[in-house]
Amino acid sequence: MQNYYIIEIKNPLSINNWDEIEALSFLKFDSTGVEDFSLEEDKVDEILGERSYSGADIPLSVIEEVEQRISSEDLISKKVYFSTKEDALGFKEYILENFKIYSEFYEVAGQDWNEQWRKNFKPIKVNDEFEIVPSWEKETYSSSTDHKLYIYPGMGFGTGNHETTFLCLALILKTKKINETKTCLDFGCGSGILGLALRLYNSKIKLDLYDIEQEALDNCNQNIELNNIDKKNIQLLLPETRSKFVEKYDIVFANILKNVLELEKENLVNYVAKDGYLVLSGLLKGQEESIIEQYLDSNKNLNIVEVAYKGDWVAILMQMN
Repeated sequence: MQNYYIIEIKNPLSINNWDEIEALSFLKFDSTGVEDFSLEEDKVDEILGERSYSGADIPLSVIEEVEQRISSEDLISKKVYFSTKEDALGFKEYILENFKIYSEFYEVAGQDWNEQWRKNFKPIKVNDEFEIVPSWEKETYSSSTDHKLYIYPGMGFGTGNHETTFLCLALILKTKKINETKTCLDFGCGSGILGLALRLYNSKIKLDLYDIEQEALDNCNQNIELNNIDKKNIQLLLPETRSKFVEKYDIVFANILKNVLELEKENLVNYVAKDGYLVLSGLLKGQEESIIEQYLDSNKNLNIVEVAYKGDWVAILMQMN
C-alpha cells in the first residue's frame, strides 16, 4: 500500500492567511488532502473529564466547549498530505520562505492513514432524521434516525468536514424542498457526501458529482456502492467533462476553499435554476462577508436565505429569485 508524506503545522488558527496556504498546497504542490483540526480522542476525553457521552448524544454546548478549549490552548494542528516526498518538501520549503511558517515533515504508511480515519471520523448527526456514519460501523451502528449515509472517507475528506458537512446539509434540509428537487450539482464533491445524502432522500434526483481529482470520483463511486444507491442519473465528472453539466440545477453545493469560490463565482451562480438554492461553505469565520458581497454583486436575483456557523466554520444558503 502506498505511503504518504505529511507536513504538519502547529496552531494554524494563528495564521491569518491559512486559506491561501491551503489552496497553494493543492494548486501548486498537488496535495492529496488536508486533515483539519487534528486532535486525539484521549485529549477530548481529558477535556470532558468525568462527563460521559456517547456518539451523537453529546450536547452542542459541550462540543462548543471542547472547540473553545482546543483553540485557546493551541492544541490544534493541521496535516497536509502528499503522495510524493518531493511535493511535500517543496511545500515545506515554500511556506517557510514565503510565509515564515515552520512545519514538521514525516512519512506515514497507507494502512496508518486508514487507521487514523477510524479515530477521527465519527457519526455526524445532522438532524433527527439523518446521519452520516463511517463505513466500518455499518454492521454495528444503531440509532433511531430514518436515513443513514455510510461513507468511506477518501483523502480529500478532512475532519473539518464534520462542521461544513453538517452546516450544508442542515441548511438545505431546513428548506423542506428535497422531495421537489430534480437536479443537484455537488461541485468539489470529495467523498460525495452532500450529493449522495440528497440522493438517499430522493432517488429521483439527477445528480452530478464534480471534482478535479479522479481519486475523489473513485471514492464517490465506492460510497455509491456502499449505500446500494442506483447509479442511474448519476454523473461523475472531471474538468474535461464539464460540458456534461445540465444547464441549470435546483440545488448546487460548493463546499470548497474560499479562493475557488471566488474563481468559480460566475459559473456557480449561472448553474442555479430560478427558485433554486446555492450552498457555499469551506469558509472560516470572517471570510463570509467578502464572499457574500461578491456573489450578490454577480447576480441581482440572488438572495441570502441564511448564514450558519459551527465552530470556526461558516456556510451560506442563497436562493435565485
